[in-house]
Amino acid sequence: MPKEKYESPNPRRTHTIMSMEDVVAGKKSQWYELEITGTIRNLSPQLWQLEHLTSLYLNDNNLTRLPADICRLQNLVYLDLSANKLRSLPAELGDMITLRELLLNNNYLRSLPYELGKLFQLQTLGLKGNPLSPDILNLYNEANGTHKLLAYMLDNLHCEYRSDTLHCEYTVVWFSDGSCYNQAFKIWVI
Repeated sequence: MPKEKYESPNPRRTHTIMSMEDVVAGKKSQWYELEITGTIRNLSPQLWQLEHLTSLYLNDNNLTRLPADICRLQNLVYLDLSANKLRSLPAELGDMITLRELLLNNNYLRSLPYELGKLFQLQTLGLKGNPLSPDILNLYNEANGTHKLLAYMLDNLHCEYRSDTLHCEYTVVWFSDGSCYNQAFKIWVI
């Protein structure tokens, strides 16, 4: 019996369903994409254990917040959060360095965390339909706007440090004439 193929209204998504023979034969399903729809308001903490996921579709729900634990999905390449009710994003989203597409269209986002500037592999950033500041939108709407916006975010990302994290070390350098030179180095450990 051939595998049944689910035809999604979105051409980006096609799902192959295992045949009954596959199930009877003990074949295991390997899936890397997950779509959760149905006006969902809250996400189960168990979702963040699915570290093998490469695509996560959470669009068209009623999500008002995204937990910081989303950064545990370190293999995500595609994340669609469009058409929700998100008002802010966790800074930890910037730690998801494998992301290539991040769709945030049609939410209530007024600002973006500067940590998004760390998403060096991001090629597509969807921001349409959000009440973002004119500065952000103007930059985003320029040619090559995604890359310009990410560079702006990275440039404005502030790294905090504590004064007790500074350490001084000395290195002694010996010259061929037998003299020595002491040089002090400051090392920042953050």
